[in-house]
Amino acid sequence: MSCQKVSSSISTTDAASETVTAPWDTATRWTFGMPMLMRLQIPENGIADVCRAQLTHASAFLEEALTTVIVTMWATSPILSALVFFYLLICIKTLRALLVVYLVLSFFDPRPYDGVGRRIPALRRLPIWNHVNKYFQPNIVFEEALDANAKYVFGSHPHGVISYMSQLISGTTGMGIESHFPGLVVRGVTMPATFSIPFFRDYALAMGCLSCDRNSIRQILSERRHRLRQSLLIVVGGAEESMLAHDGSADLVLLKRRGFIFEAVRAGCDIVPIYNFNENSIYRLLPNPPGSLVHRFEMAVRSAFGFTILLFHGRNVFFTPYKTQLTAVVGRPIKVERNLEPTAKDIEVYHAQYVEELTRIYNKHRPKYAPDAKDMHFVA
Repeated sequence: MSCQKVSSSISTTDAASETVTAPWDTATRWTFGMPMLMRLQIPENGIADVCRAQLTHASAFLEEALTTVIVTMWATSPILSALVFFYLLICIKTLRALLVVYLVLSFFDPRPYDGVGRRIPALRRLPIWNHVNKYFQPNIVFEEALDANAKYVFGSHPHGVISYMSQLISGTTGMGIESHFPGLVVRGVTMPATFSIPFFRDYALAMGCLSCDRNSIRQILSERRHRLRQSLLIVVGGAEESMLAHDGSADLVLLKRRGFIFEAVRAGCDIVPIYNFNENSIYRLLPNPPGSLVHRFEMAVRSAFGFTILLFHGRNVFFTPYKTQLTAVVGRPIKVERNLEPTAKDIEVYHAQYVEELTRIYNKHRPKYAPDAKDMHFVA
């Protein structure tokens, strides 16, 4: 009897023991002594989702990094191309003779001034522009449709530090004027000094850019049979306006700029103002009020070379532009009657219409595309 009780007692104890130890046997026994990381309970059907999310995040990061690198190299391409040239000239002896010949031929090259240049359409369709467009998210708004069979003189404002939006709307077919109106051929012009920068000059020519001197502009707008029917895009404010390109400002050098009006009337081309919102927010200029050391330096360089060296900074030490959306608003064409010998009064009439139209599109579209920008101000 006692033995049965003992046996029963033992049996009851074993059952209780079995009840207590069962969880260790079925769930955690295999993790005993393993690192804590191995004890995490990850559902088998969730591992694929976690890996997929991590790969998506890594891919997005690499894509963003690649875009930033490409935009930085594009923004600093004049400096980079000059540095590469001088590195090759100094360090690679076998290339010195060839580079010297290249430099001499570039000096005497008539292509930047002949109204034709050396445009390579394939370059304008490279995937690189997808990254540039992704970074700045550029947008172009037309107040009126343009005639693909007409010729225009587009005036672009403001100059900004580098005139990025002017390059995009006249250079790349991804979002430029030509892509919206097939048949139009728009040639951007820049200062002649651009074509003295080794390697970069060839890139500018390949993109369809030409010199902004008077003879070159007349060649572009001429009607010779062997040339395309070309329009012109010019950044009116020039180097003087670039010194005013402070974030959020709209200070323009326009009142004394009448040469582009004269050439448009002489060629019989309608004049179209363009305002590029947020162009001045791409970089941050150092304070340069008149009389300051920075201002005196910029004016000295401008007086000596016709262009200036601006002191500014970007997102980092590599001068990466600040990420801001750029929007170009193309105003209504100002109708022009051709006159080979326009008078000062004729130019004054067209110039006044141009200033009025540019002011109108700025005031109309500023609340939408640059609500924090200042009022437009004509400084000269």
